[in-house]
Amino acid sequence: MALSAEQPFVLRAHPLAWDDAAEMDRLVEMAERSGVVAWCFHRLLQQEGLAQELPLLAERMKKRYMAILIDNQQRLRLYHHLKQLFDAHDIPFVLLKGMALAFTVYPDEALRPMGDLDLLVPPKDVLRARDLLLQEGARSSHVPMSDWHELHNAHVRAMVLPPFKYLIEIHSKLYATGSPYLPKARRWQELATEKQGSMGTFPVLREAWLLYHLCTHLYYGYQMGGLRLGWLVDVARVLEQAEDAAALVEETLALHKPARKALVRTLGWVQPLTSTGVQRALEAWRVEFVDFPSLGIFMSAKGEEDLHRLIVLRNLWHTPGLKNKLLGVWYQVFPSEAYMRHYFGEGPWWRRHLKRWGWS
Repeated sequence: MALSAEQPFVLRAHPLAWDDAAEMDRLVEMAERSGVVAWCFHRLLQQEGLAQELPLLAERMKKRYMAILIDNQQRLRLYHHLKQLFDAHDIPFVLLKGMALAFTVYPDEALRPMGDLDLLVPPKDVLRARDLLLQEGARSSHVPMSDWHELHNAHVRAMVLPPFKYLIEIHSKLYATGSPYLPKARRWQELATEKQGSMGTFPVLREAWLLYHLCTHLYYGYQMGGLRLGWLVDVARVLEQAEDAAALVEETLALHKPARKALVRTLGWVQPLTSTGVQRALEAWRVEFVDFPSLGIFMSAKGEEDLHRLIVLRNLWHTPGLKNKLLGVWYQVFPSEAYMRHYFGEGPWWRRHLKRWGWS
């Protein structure tokens, strides 16, 4: 955390065995799992003489930095392919999360590792975008529980488009229908913009929407029982880039008032990773901050399955319209035939359902 923060790193305050190769390997492994190994390497190089004082750490982090650089450049090729394809069919989109951050928020593209390639398209275009990729030879990574689920989840089925190996998730909204973090629908022009980065100009969310999505996504992860330090650094980077961090926070809080608690608590957790100027800008909300999460939660980034089920049920309960609620519950209990065959094999329908509920 100290290496990831915008504050100067004071070596003597952290009495690790800096000349022990095994200890440095463990530190680098933890930084990598936390999504900050390349960023920590960048921070080492920013402070004069620090990399020379920590040669073992710098050497190991540089190797990971180079690996992330090569991987992200391959993902950039996929982005350009999708951009050309979607532009040809008049389907607008913006980048979400990893790629948006790596190419527009961080100083260079290797400092933020990426997971899936997440795209947000206007809701009216989401099925057209999905079908376009399928027509181009994309393979679904899973079978959705039902057509209802595919439309009411935040994104349609994840896909891989050969020869690329990375998952593509096409979102029609930031969160599933019924989620407390899903704001009211906005015009596309209110959400989307373009931003210049080190590798060109990219379509991304407007600054307040970007901060909103990052903070609520982080808090959702916390509720699920898992966090990554890199998610906090992402929020810190957005705040550091803002011309007026306090004004940006005010604008973000106004986007969806039910999410205020999640937003403010997240900002409180991020504050120690920011510069003195940003910390001063966040002082106005200090009274609403809460204690930093237990460090153990950062070792469990995937969260817990039981918590996920509870959140799915809560979202179903809050889905607008009685018909939608009933359909959601029906397909949760009785998924589509395609789903059941794919995951539970052939045979009588009742046997597949027994298998699904662990009764056979």
